[in-house]
Amino acid sequence: MRIRAILASLLAAVAMVATACSPDSGADTSSAPKVAIILGGLANDGGFNQYGADAVHNLEKDDKVTAQVRESVHTDADAQAALRQYAADGYDLIIGWGLDFANSVFSVAEEFPQSHFLATGSADILAKTTANVETWTYASDQQGYLLGWVAGKAGLSPTAVVDGQLAPFNEITYKAFSVGLKTTNPGATELKPVFTGSWEDPALANQATKAQIAAGAKLIVTGAEGYTSGVIAAAKEAGVATIGASATSSSDAAEVNIGSVALDFTPTLTEAVGRVEAGTFGNHGYTSTIANHGLVFTGYHRVAAAPGLPADLEAQTRQLAADLASGKVTIPPIS
Repeated sequence: MRIRAILASLLAAVAMVATACSPDSGADTSSAPKVAIILGGLANDGGFNQYGADAVHNLEKDDKVTAQVRESVHTDADAQAALRQYAADGYDLIIGWGLDFANSVFSVAEEFPQSHFLATGSADILAKTTANVETWTYASDQQGYLLGWVAGKAGLSPTAVVDGQLAPFNEITYKAFSVGLKTTNPGATELKPVFTGSWEDPALANQATKAQIAAGAKLIVTGAEGYTSGVIAAAKEAGVATIGASATSSSDAAEVNIGSVALDFTPTLTEAVGRVEAGTFGNHGYTSTIANHGLVFTGYHRVAAAPGLPADLEAQTRQLAADLASGKVTIPPIS
């Protein structure tokens, strides 16, 4: 249910993405700005890393940039080497996608003051911008609120969380989920969440999901992680709905999962590239929110276990974004 890689470790083997060539394979001759992004995992993971890669590829498909994607970088040394190579090759914007890369971005940016970098992280990174480093984060409270707001529309109760770990970065997300749930379904109740301690173990998640269902859960709140297939399997067996998984979590996800809240980094990246082209880049931070369409509900399915879901739910979420942008609607305080 969270996009945890912003604040959690991004661990994988160093590799090159299959859809892009390496930074030392020759500079692109296109006149479009050259953008490189360094990921801590796979570009098709269905979660945080894919959100970053997809944004770069979206702009490339529209001929707004030429793109390089580096997958599965997991050490500071490898991150700094990649950042330096892209800067030396004249890339116009270089992105370190994940909290673990922030220090490397700022360090290499000092070595290449004429290059443009974008560092990502938690909310405190917004105050760390420099003349050649802009920063980005997302509103984790709004991510949770939107997921809860949609969950409430299903009219299912009790709801129950099955997740890997409870950590400072996702604690606010769960609190906001409760607020969003009560906004659209005031009578909903929530069972005590279960955290298995593992982001990757589907067997533990399967057992935890079965326990929540045995306790009466009608909607399981989960995430797009390695463990998620275990949640989906237990929910399908019991005929219970889930929310928060991605379509790639399991081949059975479409049968039980209502959808998830995803990051859309495309609006931010479009703005950052525009600032590079306009010569105004630097000393600027971005936050993805519901109102600016950086946080969007996606993968909507009307599943048998949630017959009360409105057919126009996606339109309703777009209206929520518009109402938040105009100030017609405000999110209650999250504490």
